[in-house]
This record gives sequence, C-alpha cells and structure tokens, in this order.
Amino acid sequence: MKELILNIVKIGLPLSVVVSMFAQGLRIVPGQLALLFRERPLLMLRSLVAVLVLVPLAAFVIILLLKPSHDVAIGLAILVASPAAPMMLVKVPKKGGSLAYMASLHLSLALLTLLTVPITLDLLSKALGFQVEVGVLAVARVVGMTILLPVCLGILIRSFFPKVADTIGPPLAKVGGVVLLILVLFVVAMTYGLLMKMDLWSYFVMAIVVTVSIAIGHWLGPRDAEEQTTLAIESAARHPGLAMTIAALNFSPQKTLPVLVPYMVVFIVVTTVYLLWRKRRLAERSTQPTRPGDAQKR
Repeated sequence: MKELILNIVKIGLPLSVVVSMFAQGLRIVPGQLALLFRERPLLMLRSLVAVLVLVPLAAFVIILLLKPSHDVAIGLAILVASPAAPMMLVKVPKKGGSLAYMASLHLSLALLTLLTVPITLDLLSKALGFQVEVGVLAVARVVGMTILLPVCLGILIRSFFPKVADTIGPPLAKVGGVVLLILVLFVVAMTYGLLMKMDLWSYFVMAIVVTVSIAIGHWLGPRDAEEQTTLAIESAARHPGLAMTIAALNFSPQKTLPVLVPYMVVFIVVTTVYLLWRKRRLAERSTQPTRPGDAQKR
C-alpha cells in the first residue's frame, strides 16, 4: 500500500503542478508581460538582482555567522541557488500579489536559471567547501516542464482563444489545486520522521534565511502593495523540484531529504506569517486618509 501511494505521489505531484501552471498561464495576457519590461525596466532589474544575487549572498553570510551543520549548509546552498518555485505563480496572486508582475518576474527567473544556477552553486560550493556538479540539461528539463512549457502554452491559448481560456482556466486551476493539496499532505505524512530528526538550531537557521530573503524583497520592492508582496515572496521561494534534482545527482537522498523537507515547512510557516502581517497592515492603511504622493511608484 505504501508503495502504491508513493507511486501515485511521484506521478500525481508533477502532473498537478503542470496543470496548475497551465491554468495560470490561461489567465495571463501576453501584452502585460512586455508592458512591464518596456515601462519599468529598472523595477525588473532590481527584482532580478534581489532574487538571484542578494538572497544567495545573504544566505551565505548567515551560514558563516550561525554555522549550521555541514549538511544543512549544503542544503541551503542548493535551495538558494534554485529560484522560481512553480506554485508561487498561483499562490502569490491569490494572497494579494500582482499577477502581471509575478508572471514577468517568474518567467524571467525561469529563463535565467540555465545561467544563474550553475554559477551560484559553483561560487557557494567553493566558499562553503563542498563539491557539486550541475547539468544544464537537468536544469532545463525541470524548469521547462514545471514552469516554461505549461505557462507559455496557457498564454498562447489565451492570445488566440481568450473565451476558451476563460472557460477552462478556473476549473483546471481548482482541480490542480485540490489534487496538489492532497498529494502534499501525503508527502508530509510520509516524511514526518524527517521533520522530527532536524535539530532546533537548524530550524532556526532556516527560518532566518527565509525571513531575511523576504525582507530583501520587501525592502527592494516597489511602493505598490501588491508588487511589494510579490517580490518579497518570490525572493524567499525556491524550486523544490530543481533543488531535489541537483541534490539527487550529487548526494544521497538520506543526506538531502532531511534538509529539503524541513526547509519547505519552514518556508510555508514564515511566509504565512508575513502574508498575514501584510494583510493586517494593508487593512489598517485602507482605513487611513490618503496622502498626496502615496500612490506614486518607485
């Protein structure tokens, strides 16, 4: 029975992510993507620097200062080098983020992973004293299948058949979301022992990395509340499938899973707290009188 559930998870988890990404692509108007790059190039550049440069750099400094175990340091290095978590394109707009900004940033990060993942991991591995090899084809396969292909296919269908996109998008998103939630609960149940084995100091280090990553995106984000929330979450989000692929190619599952699974739990907890805080702040701000200049964007 356990093997059957494991096989269902292995097949269903990637498939549900692809369906969710495709459904999200059906919501994206192609013109919105180009508009952000044309009208606000500095925002996009600042956003990419925050996710691809400042977050890995901050994680490296935190590892040096807090000195987690070697395995945890390796796991964190792989994670911060693996941006563009697929489900952020679904989760963030639902929690008050900007879909157009998220789509532009997310697809840009996905395209850049072929270059940034090998470079970031090479620098971190040398600085932290471990060896890792990253195959460009492996990165391309994971990012292409989980983000680029389904999202771009959804965008393409919307550009030619907008009514079809509006009709099939919402039910596909609901089905993909429900199936994904069920499978994630199965994964958590099967890996519960890994969560208990992690020591408290490692959890603390992971929480600091996630918190600082969110802070980087929040402070560098534009004044627009939706876009600020978007960059904050995208800065902390990492691609678990990509990280798992890199780890599997270089280390044993016994060495990597005890780090990657707890990190994802920590990420969910910390980002949930941040989103609740943002919701409360925005609710308080909406009750205050509007001042001249508040609506201006950086």
